[in-house]
Amino acid sequence: MIVDVHTHLPSHPESVPESDEIEMSIHRSGTPVSFTHTVAEYLHDMEPVDKAFVFGIASRPWHEDERRSRIAGWPEHFNHNDVASETAKAAPDKIIPFMSLHPLAADVNEEYDRAVDELGCRGIKMGANYQDFDPNGDAAYRLYSRLEHDGIPIIWHMGTSPVASAPLEYAHPLAYDRVATAFPRLKMVLAHLGHPWHVDTLSVVRKHENVYADISANFYRPWSYWNGLRLFYEWGVADKIFFATDWPVATPIENMAGIRAIHDFTREHRMPAIPEEVVEGIINRNAVEILGLE
Repeated sequence: MIVDVHTHLPSHPESVPESDEIEMSIHRSGTPVSFTHTVAEYLHDMEPVDKAFVFGIASRPWHEDERRSRIAGWPEHFNHNDVASETAKAAPDKIIPFMSLHPLAADVNEEYDRAVDELGCRGIKMGANYQDFDPNGDAAYRLYSRLEHDGIPIIWHMGTSPVASAPLEYAHPLAYDRVATAFPRLKMVLAHLGHPWHVDTLSVVRKHENVYADISANFYRPWSYWNGLRLFYEWGVADKIFFATDWPVATPIENMAGIRAIHDFTREHRMPAIPEEVVEGIINRNAVEILGLE
């Protein structure tokens, strides 16, 4: 079972007008990336995987006109949770919609109920740095309590970011040690191996039974990628790493090729290897089952 636990929303349901096209290179170490795609293009890129989680990121409630997720092509009354649900409807046996909420939003509980009961969202994506909330604040803890009770897992943005307004302290893995301690049954995934804080990420993953990591946004930085994977392997927690792409920044095919290329990278630079069974285990790990989303 190949599961991509980290994909973002397609920006348009069908065609992308030329005036809407967005391309940036900062996310992928200088390689240009298109951030405008249709549902059909998303499903095409997801063909190599058996399941995929799709989500947006809820905006800061004090910026009512802000949209953290690029969904310009969808109906104006849709938010990111609507788009996740509609995208999943295009391949309901494959795509699993995740909601995103802001703990400080006045309607956080109402949107929680709507996303779960009406839209069919089965997990949640949060990026405390992008959303600018304290992950150990009272409002966040009230939300975690509901999530833990309902068995809804969290995918966290973790690690560095090119967004100047996103506080790095809210995306540091050690901040989530306290969250996992307070909510031991809450399943969480720390995205991006927490790059560049691999040691701190593996420390939290190793310590807490229900905390995992994913490999998204790593293969195009090969030394850093090898370093993170090797550390997880040496500390005996490589079996808690999930496959992930950060689509549209990269595709499943690119990510599979990228992690398998670690073998060539280690031979070329005469560095300690990462066993093939570890690499293939990451690609084929059944995150749906592990996170309780069967």
